[in-house]
Amino acid sequence: MSITLDLPPKVEALLRQRTESTGQDISQMALAVLTLGLSLDDQDFFEALKGIQRGLDDFKQGQFSSLEDFIAEQNQKYGLSLEA
Repeated sequence: MSITLDLPPKVEALLRQRTESTGQDISQMALAVLTLGLSLDDQDFFEALKGIQRGLDDFKQGQFSSLEDFIAEQNQKYGLSLEA
């Protein structure tokens, strides 16, 4: 089945950025994102959306940490030894 979607420019940019950074085909990436979203039950789906929006809002307000800080935090929290 083929569906044509008109994506908002920001969503398209995010999709293109993700495909470029991972080397994936844009159609396959869109399918993966849709599949993931649709596999969640309603409550989990809307909680995920809220969390994503909070993260985007924090980022816009300059409230974010570096990848190195995040990895250090996860290593400490879960006893891991990840590296950036």
